[in-house]
Amino acid sequence: MESIRNFLKSWPGRIFLMLCLSPLVILGLESYFGGGSSVNEVAKVGEQSVSRMDYQNSINARRTELLERGVDASAINTNVLNKEVLTSLINRALLRNQSEQLGMHVSDGIINRILLQDPQYLDQDGQFSNERFAFALQQQGITKDQLFAEYRQQLNLMQLYASIAQTALYPEAEINDLLALQLETRNAWVYRLPWALFQDEVSVSKDEIETYYNEHKNELNSLAMVDLSYIKLDPSKLTISPVTEEEIQAQYDAYKARFVGNYTQRISQILITGDNAQETIKQLEQRLKAGEDFAALAKEYSADSVSAAKGGDIGTFNPDAFGADGTKVASAIENLTVGQVSAPIKTTYGYQLFKVTKMSGDEMPSLESLREQLTAQAERQKREELIADKITRINDMATDGVGIEDIAAQEEMTVHRLKDYTKVNNKTELRQPAVIEAAFDDFTIQDESVSPSIQINAGTIWVQPTNYRPVAPLTLAEATPQIKEIITKQKASELALVEAKRIAETVNNQDMSATTVTFSPLGIVNRQTPLLTATEKAMAFSQDTEEGKRLAVADITDTGASVLVLGKIKKGSMKDVPKAELAQVMFDMRDTRGQEQFSDYIEYLRVATPIKENEAVINEVGGL
Repeated sequence: MESIRNFLKSWPGRIFLMLCLSPLVILGLESYFGGGSSVNEVAKVGEQSVSRMDYQNSINARRTELLERGVDASAINTNVLNKEVLTSLINRALLRNQSEQLGMHVSDGIINRILLQDPQYLDQDGQFSNERFAFALQQQGITKDQLFAEYRQQLNLMQLYASIAQTALYPEAEINDLLALQLETRNAWVYRLPWALFQDEVSVSKDEIETYYNEHKNELNSLAMVDLSYIKLDPSKLTISPVTEEEIQAQYDAYKARFVGNYTQRISQILITGDNAQETIKQLEQRLKAGEDFAALAKEYSADSVSAAKGGDIGTFNPDAFGADGTKVASAIENLTVGQVSAPIKTTYGYQLFKVTKMSGDEMPSLESLREQLTAQAERQKREELIADKITRINDMATDGVGIEDIAAQEEMTVHRLKDYTKVNNKTELRQPAVIEAAFDDFTIQDESVSPSIQINAGTIWVQPTNYRPVAPLTLAEATPQIKEIITKQKASELALVEAKRIAETVNNQDMSATTVTFSPLGIVNRQTPLLTATEKAMAFSQDTEEGKRLAVADITDTGASVLVLGKIKKGSMKDVPKAELAQVMFDMRDTRGQEQFSDYIEYLRVATPIKENEAVINEVGGL
């Protein structure tokens, strides 16, 4: 079975880990805690159900993740994404079934210990906050019992994974043998013979074409294709009106509203301690509001004798001076201007009032100094608004059934055309998956309508497919050019191999200098070298030779044939591998074997568990 390592690197693998192995992911809780009807059931997996909400939420979450990672929207193949998400959800359900059958259980005590350490539930003092916990439950729309059930389920899945994947053994001797192969090197030279050089020497008969057709007719099909018309909105080619003074002023006003500057605040304090500190500080607050002098009250009442002697002055505010209370004090004074006094706050020292006595920092830049920047920002904003308006208008017309020719005429755009636009093996400038998906959408094809806007790297496009031709078996006449090319390549490659073997024999009997061809020196290569194709790498380490004697080998390749001239294989020394690297390799290889075992286990569960997919609901959500 296919290695789980490749699976985990793929879209479904990452979604599987996200959904099955993370104890913090909570999706579609209603499917775990409430009954569901088939109308809302995407799949039934043994006794477990995959709900419509689970499926939709997971698709949305995966798509959002890809977009946030910078993946272009046009590069996301919705059908592939939906299928991989469904596979992951079914895998999760299989594991839920199995963990329940095995009687795996996680106690409330373990879950409590996890929650007590979760940063999202801790207050400013690092203590568990019931208020924060209750707020989080309210935001998620679940109860404590539901949260505990979800944590218990996730931890059960992790326990099941660990019991299978982390028990795999990979003997150290095998690891050493594999590493030794990777460390092998040898000198290499290559000469390649493209099959195209020999194609004029071969012929393909009618009988050969008919024989090939009869043997492969089930594989010889036409490509699904349409004739595609499209319009393209290039933002760089839109003309915007000149920026006015009013627009520049509006940008400047917005800049001023956002401007903070690098301000520092000089502050004074009144510190009150003792049994009646809270009452005393409130009385002082009222006296300050009545107009009494802060410095005078600080000298009379403040418990900090050092600052009291200076009218409460403690210099430029530094949150570090207040230790754990630094953030609290900063929050109390951050919006104060010179002369304003904070509300009383409780700190580890007692109850305190703060007054801002001086502020210094960057001054607000003038409009003129920012004119170039503000003008550019105004132009960008106008262009973005123009683009948004244009996209909205065109989308509205496409929804109303207006054809692409009429849209182009109204919006002063040019219609471009691509004849025989294919669904697979598309080599056109519009080969992005999102464009292909829109061009071959069932409803769009049926109505020959204009698609909604599609974002691609160069801008926004709309497509209208016509003259749809579905996949169909090729007749002998239709398949003849393709078959002729296949047989020509096979025969020409065989001729290339004959010549390659002749060259290799000359090298083995004499030397490279005895040939009439020029070999390309590759230097010292190993099994990972990017200078050789996969076939050539296999050739390069297939045979060894004597010290001081070169060996030539030849074989057929995807592009024709190749001749490799090779020196003696040099064995790598395990002593050259740093201990840390060796330990990491051993860990990775054992981890890979464990993941392979886990993949096999999931495949076993798939065979042993009845799985019924609800195609009607799947298609309603997004289809595969």
